[in-house]
Amino acid sequence: MKTKYLQFNDNDLNEAGKLIRQGELVAFPTETVYGLGANALDVSAVKSTYVAKGRPSDNPLIVHVYDKKQIYDIARTVNVYAEKIINELMPASLTVVLPKKAVIDDCITAGLDTVAIRMPKSSEARAFLQAAAVPVTAPSANLSGRPSPTTWRRVSDDLDGKIAAILCGQPCKVGIESTVLDLSGDQPLILRPGVVTPDQIESVLKIPVKVVTNPKDKVNSPGVRYKHYAPKVPLVLDTSGDVKKLSDYYDGLSEQGLKPVLLVEDTSVYGNRSVCCIGRTDVEVAQNLFENLRVLENKYDYIIASFSSKTQFADSILNRLIRSAAQHII
Repeated sequence: MKTKYLQFNDNDLNEAGKLIRQGELVAFPTETVYGLGANALDVSAVKSTYVAKGRPSDNPLIVHVYDKKQIYDIARTVNVYAEKIINELMPASLTVVLPKKAVIDDCITAGLDTVAIRMPKSSEARAFLQAAAVPVTAPSANLSGRPSPTTWRRVSDDLDGKIAAILCGQPCKVGIESTVLDLSGDQPLILRPGVVTPDQIESVLKIPVKVVTNPKDKVNSPGVRYKHYAPKVPLVLDTSGDVKKLSDYYDGLSEQGLKPVLLVEDTSVYGNRSVCCIGRTDVEVAQNLFENLRVLENKYDYIIASFSSKTQFADSILNRLIRSAAQHII
């Protein structure tokens, strides 16, 4: 297959929308990461997403919409908490899990009776979704398990020749996937952390929100069941920022003949060792995290990442780092 590279003009947006309605796959930018779009009402198209990504079929997909009214076409019930979130927070880097209507096939939800729905904040994403004129499933536009793409070039690295088109938009401003909020039961649950924090959600709902931390409990959420975000080389994670510990670990790898790199907050304290700045703020870390992993995996044998921020937003970044490191924390 020859992949088309489309731009954000009326002709190309119309073509992208037509491709979606014809059952093809189109990658597109959102404010979080690039998504791999398929017509959510076309079972064959949705199933082809799993093939293109090499994604396990028991990993649910998020359905993307451009208008709040579309949520009611997909969700069987929208309770009072969901109404508040939809009306006061959306569009946002936020996915809500609600009971699904029969129009959403089980192949989207991995057999669950709930569906994950998101209305992106990105104007580019919303323009594409409006051109598609159907709800669109869209996991991250990368090979399964790899760091998510935040530029169209990274989508091309993984999926060129495997999908019909890539919409070449701006680099993603958030850089990590959306918060997933389960509103299908009596207790609002955050199944996956993201830039929309528990405090922000609680300020709208006026009740406590539980953050699910046991992976075995996260059965309702897309993108939490399997190893994710992994570079091609080993990655270990430190959460203390201890310069001596990190330096010693680096030196031990060097003595083994490896070529390590330190992905750290302060690059000025490691002498002649190879270093890369993970970011000066939580926002910078999130924006650059997956791109840093993709750049460093091509230059070094081993990545030693350190991240010590303790904010609520930092929890979402730490979630991705832990999974990138396959739970290998030093």
